[in-house]
Amino acid sequence: MKKIRTLIVDDEPLAREGVAAMLEGDHEIEVTGTCADGQAALAAIRSGRPDLVFLDVQMPKLNGLEVLSALRQEERPVVIFVTAYDKFAIQAFELCAVDYLLKPYRDARFAAALAKAKRQIAQARSDDMGQKVEQLLGYVQQMVRAGEKPTAVLVPEPGDRVVLKAGSDLHFIRTSDIIWVESQADFIKVHTTGAARLVRETLQNLQDRVDPARFLRIHRSSLVNLDHVKKVTPALYGDYTVLMSDDTKLRLSRKNRGKLKQLIASLSANDNG
Repeated sequence: MKKIRTLIVDDEPLAREGVAAMLEGDHEIEVTGTCADGQAALAAIRSGRPDLVFLDVQMPKLNGLEVLSALRQEERPVVIFVTAYDKFAIQAFELCAVDYLLKPYRDARFAAALAKAKRQIAQARSDDMGQKVEQLLGYVQQMVRAGEKPTAVLVPEPGDRVVLKAGSDLHFIRTSDIIWVESQADFIKVHTTGAARLVRETLQNLQDRVDPARFLRIHRSSLVNLDHVKKVTPALYGDYTVLMSDDTKLRLSRKNRGKLKQLIASLSANDNG
């Protein structure tokens, strides 16, 4: 597990030692350095790019608020402000501090602030990983559809899986395991041969990431994997019922006759193959 690179900034030596002592023994934390003033802290953050900074507010040269204000958004680490003056609290949170420790603080309060920072860092890493994986898979799928050979690709079967982000977790799902997908407000529910997963994503976005030869949008709220369609039967008022391999019955309205023809053609091709 990648450790959380941590910088301690305080003009009081005992305060720096105190924070370091409380972090000692935490196997998730790596203290990469300490600074005694704001100017040194600004340089250390820009050069070392720590994940977490315990930042005192009242310091010589630059105070903690000025340090954070001087950093660009992409340069800012997760910050826990530490100070004896609670009047800075509102401004600290406006500058995206994850928490605020008022000296003197108890061990339990320190632990709570640290746990909160760890959660935020884990979420940020997960988001970053998810974005990189999505870019990679999107690149692979574009190359495959264009008939080109992807270069330096680490995915064993290009286009054969999608990444679904549920909370802070990333789920790598083979498209062949997806039975059907339904839209639910701002979410989609992906029904697979294993568990169903609720994902904050649009149905159109997922449709754009799967093979159009294998997946068909039979309704504005339903996307089906053609390999998992068992049969299509007429229903009332000219509609049709599509029976999936998990025995779910989906509706295909008569106004989607073009989709019906496409569905029947695809199923016939699969049977002949």
